[in-house]
Amino acid sequence: MPKRPCAISYTPDLATIICGDKFGDVYALPLLQTNASDGGSLQPPICDAAKEETPLTRSRYIPSATSRTVHTLRNQEALKHQQNIKNQKSSRKDVDFEHQLLFGHVSLLTDLCCVSLPDITVPDSHNRTYIISADRDEHIRISRGIPQAHIIEGYCLGHTQFVSKLCVPGWNPRVLVSGGGDDYLLVWDWISSRILDKVDLREAVADVFERRRSAGSVQDQSMEAADVDSRWNKQIAVLEICALEAKTAAGEIRRQILVACEGVPAIFFFDILEDGTMQYGGSTATEGDVICIALSGDHDRIAYAMEIDADMLSQSNTTNQLTGPRKPSIGMLSFDALTGVWVDDQVMENTITGAVANLPQNLDDTTGEKVKGRGSVSSLYSLENLRKRVQDE
Repeated sequence: MPKRPCAISYTPDLATIICGDKFGDVYALPLLQTNASDGGSLQPPICDAAKEETPLTRSRYIPSATSRTVHTLRNQEALKHQQNIKNQKSSRKDVDFEHQLLFGHVSLLTDLCCVSLPDITVPDSHNRTYIISADRDEHIRISRGIPQAHIIEGYCLGHTQFVSKLCVPGWNPRVLVSGGGDDYLLVWDWISSRILDKVDLREAVADVFERRRSAGSVQDQSMEAADVDSRWNKQIAVLEICALEAKTAAGEIRRQILVACEGVPAIFFFDILEDGTMQYGGSTATEGDVICIALSGDHDRIAYAMEIDADMLSQSNTTNQLTGPRKPSIGMLSFDALTGVWVDDQVMENTITGAVANLPQNLDDTTGEKVKGRGSVSSLYSLENLRKRVQDE
């Protein structure tokens, strides 16, 4: 891709991939690429060593940004530095696959999803596709689908910090759950840009750390109440939002929203009702800070990845402040149809952990050699880096 991708989705017909990058641009890529020899319009990139630029023939580097497009203090300082650079070769490379620019955000794009709904204004019409995208500037944008993605249908405005995750439940595509740097989740009727519910996360996170201290682990026994308060009383960053449907033994369908926060060793469960409101359904403690969640096809199992300190669990709730070496680990939850609760699946967890242990880790992409001193992934790409500082305003 031209820039580093940060969000990916697909159209309802599964024929096109929708990809957003850190610069706010959203592209469409066909799932099956067309070669130029098959009638495609793509041309292979020119790779002629004789045509490479030299310091004498290289033109002066001119940044695309100007003082009219850059407003914050930090970005203005970065622009001045770029304008003083001389004889820098452009790092832009031509891509050799089919792609189409759909639209862009003026801020860093964080997440997107593609939704299909029937057009209620036209009877017996085909479904209309929408692309919902979020950015660092608290915006949730509703755009039309391909080929009218440049048309903005509306905005969902209600967050005061960055929006990092979007989730549209499959059973009710008119509902959108969003979260980010705020202490709450928002539930939307995104077609009308109307907030259906505002769900607090602060008390749920506080309860996790208080229960950990009360449980009496070796680490938490040595922590004073003030230390626990300082850990959970920091800013929240929503890392994952997932929607699932689980069926109980009595045939009841339980619809839930799963939430994980950065630097918090727990997965939170919220029951979502027919009117779009959500009720807190408790949490499941994990051994380490959750960094990723995946659901099984029938939604009866939850796999999650976490990071654990080699010596003990992290002392702080911000993953960009490492207290020691951290190692990845995998956990597994299974839905108990009789009780209607999620329980640890130790058998499946051991199976997956054993399979992952046989894979090479910390290998360089080019040489295949082990890389020493590499920190955790979450420390390099922490969501807290999206939070605006005072000098950014």
